[in-house]
Amino acid sequence: MKLYNSLTRQLENFTTIEEKKVKIYVCGITPYDTTHLGHAFTYLFFDSLIRYLKYKDYEVVYTQNVTDINDRDNDILKRAQAQSTSWQNLAKIWTDKFLRDMEVLNWIKPDNYLFASEHIPTMTNLIKKLIEKDYAYQINGGVYFDISKKKNFGKLSGFDENKMLEVAKEFDEDIENPDKKNQLDITLWRPTTKNQSEHIPSFPSTFGAGRPGWHLECSAMAQASLGEQIDIHGGGTDLLYPHHESEIAQSEGATGKIPFSKFWLHTQLVSYQGNKMSKSLGNLVLISDLLKKYSANAIRYMLLSHHYRETWEFSEVELDEAENKILKIKPYSLGTAEGNQEVFEDNSRQARTINSGSITGFVHALDDDMDTPKALEIMLKARDKEETKRMAEVLGFKI
Repeated sequence: MKLYNSLTRQLENFTTIEEKKVKIYVCGITPYDTTHLGHAFTYLFFDSLIRYLKYKDYEVVYTQNVTDINDRDNDILKRAQAQSTSWQNLAKIWTDKFLRDMEVLNWIKPDNYLFASEHIPTMTNLIKKLIEKDYAYQINGGVYFDISKKKNFGKLSGFDENKMLEVAKEFDEDIENPDKKNQLDITLWRPTTKNQSEHIPSFPSTFGAGRPGWHLECSAMAQASLGEQIDIHGGGTDLLYPHHESEIAQSEGATGKIPFSKFWLHTQLVSYQGNKMSKSLGNLVLISDLLKKYSANAIRYMLLSHHYRETWEFSEVELDEAENKILKIKPYSLGTAEGNQEVFEDNSRQARTINSGSITGFVHALDDDMDTPKALEIMLKARDKEETKRMAEVLGFKI
């Protein structure tokens, strides 16, 4: 099996730290709005990858986070204040909505589904390690990672300093913070200001009251749930910098173990109406709206018909076509919107006994950097009921 590693920028044979065990971390949602097609594209790709790894007899341990807090005065905090509710309540409402949408799409919930706000001690302990190893410095109640201390900072994104500053500004990083030695130093702990709004979270620590940095959260939760080194780290390509770049620096700085993750996998962005799908542009395509008209299987089919490294634009015509394709294999027990809602249970042993015909081509397609479009074509053309069923199960369709 070969996967494209964003860190090395090439296809590599997939190998794991521990034999036949995969430790995978995928960056999750910031819960202040509903689930859109871009979210689903990322999470259903990794869902299919995990199903396929299990089919190939790997033990998989999967962690995903919920960024219900971070160091930035971001949308979740602004939205909570505007709605006169707490950030905790807002986060719960939208996380529950996300989970309901994804459950309908037959997404298998991660083994570890972690809320940042519930792991503050883990985060402050990691910060202490970075201070002890002289990677981080404290000033005025804040703590920052000194990027000059980490060799090859930028090795994942390949960005130069000017590009980093440009992207950091887009992400509302505090690059103008006068307490930083370098504008690009990573915020590990943001101090609480006086007379701070009740809508802004604050936690006690030995550094002073405050809240953890967005990037630090994922480093801490990945290590706590999966160990100091993992096999796959994933997310959307927009997280390459500053988020994933910062995770590498923090994690490797704290443990001294390189690489933090053997493979970095990034899904491309989904566009609509000529622009990247985003809340700020108001061009979101919501999963809950699509489910009113289309089956979960059709939505999954459409998403997997695009390779995870392909940039593409949503068209409802494509969903109509996906629904028709799903209907072609309905005799082989695939459900529709009114069909069976049961979540797929791993049947890898039985699936591997069917190793002739279409299954061979199907496996070759997924071994080639998870070529789901080709795998779908093979599934669609298969005429053996058991082969069709097993391929559908591996790709996560409702049976």
